[in-house]
This record gives sequence, C-alpha cells and structure tokens, in this order.
Amino acid sequence: MKNRNNLKRTAACFLVFASLACLPAQAKTARSYYDKGFDAESTEDWHTATQNYMEAVRINPAFADAWFHLSRVSYLLGEPELALQYLENAEKIEKTDSRILNLKGLIYLSLGQTENASAIFEQILTAYPNDVSAHFGLAELQLAGGRFSGAKKEYEEALKRQGDNKKALLSLALLCAYTNDFSASQDYLRRALAYYSSDANVHYLSALIACMKGDLQSAETQVRIAVELNKNYTEGYRLLSQVLYYEGKYDEAIDLCDYQISKDRNEPLNWYLKGLAQKKQGRAADAVATWSKGLEVAPQDEIMRMTMELEVRDSLELEDARRKAWAGYHVNIADQCAERYDGTGASYEYQRALRIDPLNRKARMAYANMLELNGMHELYLEQLKFVQDFSEPGSVKVSKRSETFLKDTIEAYDSLLSETLAKKWDIQSFYLDKIRWKIAVFYEDRPMNFVHAEGDYLTAVAASDIFSGVAQTSVKTQGSPVSGYGEAFRKARTNGYDYFVILSLEEGKDDMTLNAVMYSARTGTETEKMSFYATGNNRYTTVLRRFRTAVLENLPVRGKIIRRKAKSVIVDLGKSEHILNGAVFQIIRKGKISTADTGTGLSYRDDDILGTIEITDCGEEISEGIISINGFYDKINDDDEVVLISLPEIKSDAAIDTAPVADAKGNVVVNQKPDSANPLNAEIRRAVSHPAVLDLIQSIY
Repeated sequence: MKNRNNLKRTAACFLVFASLACLPAQAKTARSYYDKGFDAESTEDWHTATQNYMEAVRINPAFADAWFHLSRVSYLLGEPELALQYLENAEKIEKTDSRILNLKGLIYLSLGQTENASAIFEQILTAYPNDVSAHFGLAELQLAGGRFSGAKKEYEEALKRQGDNKKALLSLALLCAYTNDFSASQDYLRRALAYYSSDANVHYLSALIACMKGDLQSAETQVRIAVELNKNYTEGYRLLSQVLYYEGKYDEAIDLCDYQISKDRNEPLNWYLKGLAQKKQGRAADAVATWSKGLEVAPQDEIMRMTMELEVRDSLELEDARRKAWAGYHVNIADQCAERYDGTGASYEYQRALRIDPLNRKARMAYANMLELNGMHELYLEQLKFVQDFSEPGSVKVSKRSETFLKDTIEAYDSLLSETLAKKWDIQSFYLDKIRWKIAVFYEDRPMNFVHAEGDYLTAVAASDIFSGVAQTSVKTQGSPVSGYGEAFRKARTNGYDYFVILSLEEGKDDMTLNAVMYSARTGTETEKMSFYATGNNRYTTVLRRFRTAVLENLPVRGKIIRRKAKSVIVDLGKSEHILNGAVFQIIRKGKISTADTGTGLSYRDDDILGTIEITDCGEEISEGIISINGFYDKINDDDEVVLISLPEIKSDAAIDTAPVADAKGNVVVNQKPDSANPLNAEIRRAVSHPAVLDLIQSIY
C-alpha cells in the first residue's frame, strides 16, 4: 500500500512539473507577441516585427494596435497596398483614432492618391488642430509636389506645437540643407543634437547634411558616432563607407564594404562601392570581378551593370569568355521587349549586347532580323556578312545547316541588292562620315550621391555612350566635373561643339530623376530644360533613353551632297534617318550653317540658300533627289549642306529612335514618342516625380 501511495505521489508530482513546463507555451499570448513586435520595430527590425504582429492578430483578430503597427511596418517596408489592407482592419475597431487616419493619409500619398491624402490630413486638423502628425502628412504632400516652402511651413507649424519634436527638427534641417540654407539647417541640427544626443539616427542625418555641405571630415565624425551608438546600423555603415571613399581612403572603404558584405551579401551597393574603390586603386580587373559578383545577387542594379560594362569595353580582351554571359543578360531583356512589341527597346538591348560582345552570334542575328523586319535590307546583309566572317571564341560549333542557310541568304540578298543606289553610284555608303552635331556632356562638382556614389559622373558617361548608335552625332563627356555653367560654356565653345548639356542624377530608394539643361555652345543660351523620372525596374535605362530622344528632337536633320550628275544628286541621308521619297531639303553653301541664336533650329543667310532638293529615290543610308536652283546661277557643288524643310506624313518606325527628327526651324517632324500601346510606357506616364529628400524625411520617425 505504501509503495502504491508513493507511486501516486510521484505521478502527481510528474503532472505538476509537466503542467509547469507547459506554461511558457501558454504564455505566448497576443500581447506577448505584440510586445516582441514593438521591441523589434523600435530597433528597425521590420521583418521580425511583422512576424510577431501577424501572430498577435492571428490570436486576437480584434487587436487594433497590432493591426495598426503591422500596417505601419508594411508601409515602412514599401508595401503600401498591403499596409492599407491591414489598416482597414484597425479602422474597423478604432474608427476615430487619429494615428490610424494619419497613417492612412501617408499610405494614400505613397500610392499617388494625393487628393485622398490631403482630405484626410485636413479632416484630422479640423478635429484636432494641434495634431503634429497631420502637419507632417501635409508637409510630405507639399514635398511630393515639389513645394518646398509649403513643406517648410507645415514642419514649422508642427515645431510650434512640440518644440523638441525630433521629426520636425530633423525634417527642417534636411529641407534647409536641400535648399542650400545651411545656416538654418545647422540651427535645427544643434537643437536636435541637444535633445537627442544619444540617438544614432540624429547623428546619421547630421552626417548626411555635412556631406551635402561638402564637409567630409565632420560627416565621418558624425556617422562614426552613429554606428557606435547602434552597432547594427546598416545605413550608417553604408554612409561611412561612402564618406571614406570620397575622402580617398580606399583601403578603409573596401574593408568596410567587405564587412557589410559578410553581414548581407545581397546588398548591391556594397559590391558597387567596393568595385569603385578598387578601380580608383588601378585594379580594374578586380573591380570587374567585384561588380560581376554583385550583379549575381542583384541583376537589376542597372548603375552597377553600366559601370561594369563601360569598364569591360575599355579594359577587357575581346576574347574574354565572360563577355558572352554579360551580353546574354541584354539579349534576354531584348527578347522580353520583342514579346511585348517594344521594338525600340529590343533594338537598344541588342545593341547593348553587341557593345559588350561584338562576336555574339545570337545577339547579332537577332539584331539583323529586326533590321530586316523593318525594311533595312542592306544593313541586314552587312550584319549577316559580319556573322559569316567572324565566329564566337569558344562557342559551340554552329550546325552545318545553319551555316548553309546563312551562306544561301547572303547570296540571295547580294543578288537582290545588286541595283541599289550605292551600287548605281559606286558609293561605300556604310563608311560615310555622317556626323553633323557635336555635343558635350558635363556634370557639376556637387555633394555626393547618397545611393550610387559617382552617380553624376557615371550618368554623364552613360549619356554620351547611349548616342553611340546615332550616326549623325558625336557626343563626348569629360572625366572631371565642371564648376558650373561658365566653365562648361567656355570648354564647349573653345572646342567647337554645337551644344552642351549639364546634367545631374537624383536617386531615391526605388526611383530616380535625370535633370538636364541643353545650351547652345555658340551663344550660351538655353535650348531646353529637361527632367526625366522613372521608377521600378529598368528605370536607369528608361531615363537615359528618354534623354536621348529629347536631345534628338532638338536636332534638325542635316546632311550633305556627296555626288552630283546634272540635276540628280546624292545626299548622305536615308531611311535610317527617317527620310522618305518626297522629302524636301534646302541646299546651303558649305560652312554657312550655324545653330540658332536662341532656342532650337538653324541659322543661315538667305543668300547662302543655293536651291532645294526633292528626294525621288530613298535608300537606307543615301538618297537620290532632283535639285532646283535658287536664282539664275547654278552654284551647287559636292559637300554643300542640306537641311530638312518638309517630310511626307509617315507612321513612325517603332524600331528607329537613333536619328535627329527636327526640321530646319527646330520643329519635330517624326514622332519618336514611346508607343502608347506599350504597358511599360503607360506606367512611365503615370509615375510622378518627387524630390529625393522626401525619402530621407520619410525615414525619420
């Protein structure tokens, strides 16, 4: 009996201990998950916060605070649609909570629904005139529209109500620095540092503002304090590595990039900056290898890809096997463009592939087929002959059937094109010097770019490179920045350019704006101010291509007479420059054309107009026309220039966007705007630009 009682007591004790062991699992309540989420959110660990808040609302679907914070974290992660869904659940429970309404306004703002956002913030201020968050919302609304003075006023209103408000102080400091009012910016910073000296984010933003002033030493001091206060401050380490790079401390910058890569190898900016530092050290091969690894983890980083490709073209041997893989990326993009009937995009990408790997058979054949599809049979034949004459090093052997087909096609086209204008007039049309426009591209010595270092320099080089397929233009940039308009004008005029462009790149978290001003290099007058905004994938390519199109729309179609027989003449313009039968040109005495004093178009004297030409037989690179003499005497000779006066109404060829399209007066005569049916271009039109400072301000909380 005694043993039986002992067994009962032992069993009872076991049950007690078992129940105690289960208590921690039972303690995982909605509140405990919420508290864990809140702690993670306070340290900016958005993913852990999301996980815990989701557990909290799963256990208690009526937990309004958890829904609110889940929405807020989703908003901070850049998922506004999802954030709105979560917020609606919170709003069902707490309909009059101003926090919920403020966040809803911010979400509407990020979705581009500015009217809805404005209505919400105004509604809050009507009910709660001292609601600081509503003033912040209205300020961001003003910033989204580029109204800096209106945004400043709203932040000042918020500061009147809470004199120590961190977001108000730092937002004003950033906004003043962005508008070059560094004195006022420093005043706000001093106040913020006095109240929040132990806040890493305050020191980080102080470092950013020091960078905007060009004070790299102070920037390094402040950002080192930030990462000391927060050992896991990813943005702080990234800024520090950029500051070290701009200070010329390349070894330190590389070491810090390696440290960040060891923590997160999927962050492309660390690979990008490491490669830049290696290039500055003269280690081009190492830089290319670094960028190549970076693109493996972030293939959509277009700026890193462009940087690598420019270096590859300059320093890598043509036979390097890696070229094929890098070119393959652009071939894949081109194929996608072709599938959605974006001919200009496909053509651009195939040309990018061939710039990297000229011997790439697949890219060249695809590009050749596009030329043939668009009626450029002579150019198609030239591409086929190139393929026949050269083969890819190390490639799989091409089948005999393919080689036979290629040979037969070349023979067939040689026969079909035996009576072209070029053959008739015995002209090597593909070797003509068609350059009529010399354009210089400059960038100014500005504070560092906070996303991709050297962004302005690279964009200037890329903006020049994108004109490589435009036969009528010679576009050059220089490796060093200019101090401003005066230096750019002097250099452009001294070196005999027709126009010069000063550009800059603004980058946000997932968008960018390319700003450019085009000037006459002869008179220095402004020709056009341009701004191109894009977001999402391929945004860098998008702004560069739109820039090229805008420049070409300012350039009149110019050529020259290269051969004459009685009334018939040959000019060095053809279908590749959009010319058609019936096009009319004025003939201007050689050397007597200049750019217009102001605006677009050309300038020449009436007594230098020698006659006109009407095109009667348009080839691909040259055209034949009949001349009409101006006046009694025939003064028309070879090398006299021709300028477009009129062009028959045509349907723009979607695959040709690489030629000037204006007439002598500067009026656009060929529509090169993106195809309205292309969904990508519809997305471009819907996108609304906002200043990069808005991203910085939205990161303050």
